[in-house]
Amino acid sequence: MMTTDLGACEWFVWDLRRSNLIDRGQLDQIVGEFLAKNPGAEPPQLAEFLVAQNVLTDFQAERLLQGKTQGFVLGPFTLMDALGTGSMGTVYKAHNKNDNQWYAVKVLPRRSMWNVRIARRKVRLFEQCQSASVVPFVDVGTSGGMHYLAWPLVEGRTLDKIVAEQGKLSAEQTALYALQTAEGLEAAHQVGLFHGLLKPSNLMVGEGPIKILDFGIGCLLAETEGESLVDTMSTANSVNSGLDCASPESIMDPTNLNAIGDQYSLGCVIYFCLTGSYPFPEGTAVEKMMCHQHKQPRPIKEFSPEVPDELVAIVEKLMSKNPSDRYANCTQVIEALRPLTSVGGTPVVQRRATMQMPRVRLPRPGAGEAGLAPGLAAEPPAIPRPTAAPKPPVQPLPPRVPSSMQPAPPAPARVPAAVSAPVQPSYEEQGYDEQPTAALPVPPGRATAQPAPQRGGQLGTIAIVLIAVIAGVAAFFASKMLF
Repeated sequence: MMTTDLGACEWFVWDLRRSNLIDRGQLDQIVGEFLAKNPGAEPPQLAEFLVAQNVLTDFQAERLLQGKTQGFVLGPFTLMDALGTGSMGTVYKAHNKNDNQWYAVKVLPRRSMWNVRIARRKVRLFEQCQSASVVPFVDVGTSGGMHYLAWPLVEGRTLDKIVAEQGKLSAEQTALYALQTAEGLEAAHQVGLFHGLLKPSNLMVGEGPIKILDFGIGCLLAETEGESLVDTMSTANSVNSGLDCASPESIMDPTNLNAIGDQYSLGCVIYFCLTGSYPFPEGTAVEKMMCHQHKQPRPIKEFSPEVPDELVAIVEKLMSKNPSDRYANCTQVIEALRPLTSVGGTPVVQRRATMQMPRVRLPRPGAGEAGLAPGLAAEPPAIPRPTAAPKPPVQPLPPRVPSSMQPAPPAPARVPAAVSAPVQPSYEEQGYDEQPTAALPVPPGRATAQPAPQRGGQLGTIAIVLIAVIAGVAAFFASKMLF
């Protein structure tokens, strides 16, 4: 029992004891040491000291200074900080003393009445749901007249905040987020679970695939076995908070939440990412309800003309007013979205644009021409090649004469100069600007052309052959006359 004079901090210390945030013995020791060094200290000074010693969080100290002592400990969970407030209550960052892990705990208003038996049955279904995108609903309970729901805590930024900061997302990034969300929904639908209130603020982007938050709330709001798990007021408030992505059938009946309705909400999420706006962003709640049931949103192409037609068609099918006009299940949604996501590291839309680009000739080093892009040059003109001279016809061989009858061969006649030295056309006449100094390269796989024979050598050979033939014929007739 503390004997130290607490002074002005007395009421603050008693509130600390009632909050059950600090062990009684530890609290007395810390407060005694502080007041011994700081006599006459006020409650804010003591609270600041406890925060600096990591005994309290800023959130806890602030609540205690406001005189709020209840609701810090709910079952195994100790509330450490407030993460946000929604229609069904406030979400807190909480520490579980049983497994020493962090959780997101949603505390429902005291007016909410629910069937805990049915809620715990829904919790057990999440044990069968194996998906990295689904943040499982792990606990539900009542403590001090307060109802709470618990999920594992995940870090990151929600889609609505990302779009608010960066503007509309690219088609490739949107298709990837939509695919991961559809995979998580399909895993839950297969075990009989559905989200019911899917919206950008329930999709968290962080490490790994996108995370679907608040999974299980829709199951609590929907009618099960003829009764709703929470009261009508909580159901109406939750549907109204998600009106921007609510399906037409859930607007008509807030308890009519099901798997096919998740498709409509997913379509609204994709629309939001591609355009930076909800399908029906303006008007009162009643006007939005009417628009979801009877009107078509502004076309996506008006916001983003570059969005592929395939993705636009998927959104239109998901957002069909009639549930029977949507996909049969999320498996079909996955099959439709997968071709629009990155394959092999290159987005499909980018690969399609690359395939449609015109082919460009490779430039020669240092070449350039007016009208072409820098570094490119027109294709060089073909260089004319000289035509090879036709081969002479093969002359018939003379009759064979026995060697004993063959006379001595006469001396070869001199070839006239006009025949042995034919005139060859100049390089200018052949189409060249100057005499080539090296042979042109021969493409691989093509045979090298043989050089054309010289005309002078051919005519000299022909003359020698003709003289030999004439001599042979003359010798033949001479021998005939002798005999």
